[in-house]
Amino acid sequence: MTKFKPKRSRLALAGLSLLLAACSSDHSTQPGIGGIAIGMAKARLQKGAVETADGDQKAPQVTRAQMAAFGRPVIYMTVPRFGVTQPAVELAVNGRYRTYMGSDQSTVTLQSGIVTATRGLQVDLIAQELSITPRAMFQGTFPKTYTRTQRSLTGEGVLADYTYNCALAPKETDETLTIFGQAHRTREYTELCGNKKRAFQNSYWVDRAGTVWQSHQSISKEVGHLVLQQVVR
Repeated sequence: MTKFKPKRSRLALAGLSLLLAACSSDHSTQPGIGGIAIGMAKARLQKGAVETADGDQKAPQVTRAQMAAFGRPVIYMTVPRFGVTQPAVELAVNGRYRTYMGSDQSTVTLQSGIVTATRGLQVDLIAQELSITPRAMFQGTFPKTYTRTQRSLTGEGVLADYTYNCALAPKETDETLTIFGQAHRTREYTELCGNKKRAFQNSYWVDRAGTVWQSHQSISKEVGHLVLQQVVR
């Protein structure tokens, strides 16, 4: 299995942010995204200012053959901050939404590879919505700008919505990504999201058909990122 690569060149990330800022002058599309992107570029020069999927992934204790034996779609799920790593088997399908459950009974719901909800984590993502569809994220022209709203429970048990301005752009070339011995031709997309209080970076490895084979997706400030790999479809 390919180890995920959370580190990014500070210069490259700053350059991406400035590019996104320069291309986001259409304020009717996303007011203020330019300022947010520039702010994140500056913040990235300070260690820890932009949350990423930093952490070492434990060696998996399961094989592709074992996961295929479930007879259902399987993703491999890691929470780097907590050192949790496990396969999660498809539990339910509801239209465009697919819910996967791990052995610890935690679940993650995906729409076209994008996390829309989690259950059983320390601080769950109760719901997540984007101002564009997940499929549209990786189609058409780039960079893209849009909003992302995450709904989470506060420490007082109150539901709170957090809205972020986001910008997304792909790398210039494809790469071969190997997941549990199977190679996929993908392109990596970097997403920067931020508001006045928080900023995070997500990454997606997507093939030309639009399948998200691997991703690093921020769940909450407390949980950090989920690292997801599509193993069995």
